[in-house]
Amino acid sequence: MKLSYNLKLSQSLKLTPLLQQSLRFLQASQAELDQLLEEYLNDNIFLEQEENYSHIRSSAKNKQNKNGLKGSADEYYNIFENQVKNETLKEYLIDNLSIFSFSERQQIIFSFLIDAINDEGYLTETYQSLISDINVEPKVEIKELEGLIKHIQNSSFPGIGARDLSECLYSQLNIIENKNEIIKISKSIVINHLNLLANRNYEDLIKKLSCSRDNLDKAIEIITALNPKPGNAFKKNDINDYIKPDVTVVNENGKWEVYVNEDELFRLRITNEHENYFKDLPSDAVKVLKEKFQEAKWLIKNLQERSITILRVSRAIMNHQKDFLQKGELYLGPLILKEIAEELELHESTISRVTSNKFILTPHGIYELKHFFGTKIKSGLRKELSSKAISGRIKDIIIDENSLKPFSDEKIVLMLKEQGINIARRTVAKYRSKLKILPSNQRKN
Repeated sequence: MKLSYNLKLSQSLKLTPLLQQSLRFLQASQAELDQLLEEYLNDNIFLEQEENYSHIRSSAKNKQNKNGLKGSADEYYNIFENQVKNETLKEYLIDNLSIFSFSERQQIIFSFLIDAINDEGYLTETYQSLISDINVEPKVEIKELEGLIKHIQNSSFPGIGARDLSECLYSQLNIIENKNEIIKISKSIVINHLNLLANRNYEDLIKKLSCSRDNLDKAIEIITALNPKPGNAFKKNDINDYIKPDVTVVNENGKWEVYVNEDELFRLRITNEHENYFKDLPSDAVKVLKEKFQEAKWLIKNLQERSITILRVSRAIMNHQKDFLQKGELYLGPLILKEIAEELELHESTISRVTSNKFILTPHGIYELKHFFGTKIKSGLRKELSSKAISGRIKDIIIDENSLKPFSDEKIVLMLKEQGINIARRTVAKYRSKLKILPSNQRKN
């Protein structure tokens, strides 16, 4: 056997502890950040809370005790006890995927896919929309995207990552080992006949499935025991929780100004006595303390960077949405992540993290920052409208309709055309479906 030396050059993506902490802070909502900072405060002797902010700390601590959380980071991120630890769905998915080895390209794609999964566990974006948003070269192909989506689905709770209710329920039925006739009937219902089940057309179901009423009842019992919204297991349902806006936009002398809500921030600083901690200690103890001291400085720096980034992104978004600020929801302008990313010279994934679970107080109410992104819809109006603005107009039309004579999708098309908005009937149907509004024949009282 001949021995030889081989030199191999390779690249790998590794996140420094500082960058990991920065991304973690950027992704977190204010409530989640308060909990994280409480843990750091208890674990690092160099950190202390600024005066006049003790009410925030006690509030976070009370909330932690109510949810049965423990201080240990290992406990907090135990994915097998996510409901007890109050872990968010996004955290759960990221933790699940972090145990595998992925290329930088795959990590970027995963970040977009996870952001596209809503709180109920559904993948809300179409494949084409995702492909156009994911900025990698070569361009993502549908087969590659499907493979990574399947990886998310296989490594998480059954149903998470599904594109619709049928797929969600089927994935839950698919893990049931029993392959008897009742399971087959249940699968057939969720794949092909959910509308009949929703309308309780049991006679039609019996005919189409060629089964007995007794077997149908058993199949329905299985289906109703499934979870149509698997992501809800990760929702924080404490009745004391409520949305606190991270930023506020106000009109000052005819100019829109955006401010970070300082009163809601958990303030930390380096303790004044930190120099005394190093006196009369052996060298190995001093080394450990210096690491903790550096960690404390990093944390404060990352908190400052988080506030600055949220403010910059919020200002850029509001600068694009002046019509909304002046006139309201129906005048949301089209905006995509890439526009803000290029304007601020940040990565699109950073913009996505900043706008998730961050809220802004506007003259028209509190909105998640991500709400202000929407694709362009060409219309007869002088300005292009956001898809969300069109969706809002459809919603308003249906709200004002006569329940005895609800508007058909064709009628809504004509009504929008009168407002200068030219869109197809299938587009109206798509937005109506996203609004979870039934077709006209099912809305009639």
